[in-house]
Amino acid sequence: KMREGFGNGPGDKDASTAYYDDLQQEVSEQAELNRKLFDGVDDDTRAQLEGFRPGAYVRLEIRGMPYKFVERFDPRFPIILGGLLSGEQNIGFVRGRIKKHRWHKRILKTRDPLIISLGWRRFQTVPVYSSEDHNLRQRFLKYTPEHMHCTATMYGPITPPGTGFLAVQTLDSSTRDFRIAAMGVLLDLDKSVNVVKKLKLVGQPLKVFKNTAFIKGMFTSAIEVAKYEGVAIRSVSGIRGQIKKAIKAPDGAFRATFEDKLLMSGKLR
Repeated sequence: KMREGFGNGPGDKDASTAYYDDLQQEVSEQAELNRKLFDGVDDDTRAQLEGFRPGAYVRLEIRGMPYKFVERFDPRFPIILGGLLSGEQNIGFVRGRIKKHRWHKRILKTRDPLIISLGWRRFQTVPVYSSEDHNLRQRFLKYTPEHMHCTATMYGPITPPGTGFLAVQTLDSSTRDFRIAAMGVLLDLDKSVNVVKKLKLVGQPLKVFKNTAFIKGMFTSAIEVAKYEGVAIRSVSGIRGQIKKAIKAPDGAFRATFEDKLLMSGKLR
């Protein structure tokens, strides 16, 4: 008896099922209320208040149609009309996973214009390619990989993630080569995407002590030095060190500690 009665209590109902049942009941009650309120209202007034109901016949008036469309119109073939949601009419940065088509002869270069066909849209944009490191950092790529995916950040219409797209470099029909340059899919909509680029800075010793040295020529101001405090540096001869703090003069010079004594003729990077 205890086994049969187990799980039959009022508090043992699945939470997700209970929420779904409550939502369905609320929708049904609202539909019944709408039916009673609009029971004696004519169709035109009802359409103005709640919109056109599914299955209703509507008449559309489209302005600025080309005359060739009217001349070649054939009623035996249906015309598909599509619309955009309010959020899809905005423009912003979108990020997608892209791969060069294997039949396209040339690899793609960052900031080279591409014509993107994405959903209902076709637009020209200038993508920036990057690859994701193990620490989720987007590292700048000058060219797309030969047989691998990479990330493309571009400015275009806001489209739901998971939408596929293709890219071409030209729409000229006289091109003999394969025109589809790349294919991909949107990942997310992120306005704060940061693409970093590897930067090599070279400096020279200003003063050298036993395990400490003042370095100049690597930065231009104390603010730049503050951004790189704690970063590891290395001399050409292989002596490793670390940036500590900026000094007063000259501008951009800083104090650094090293494993061994540096030479005045040595360079750092």
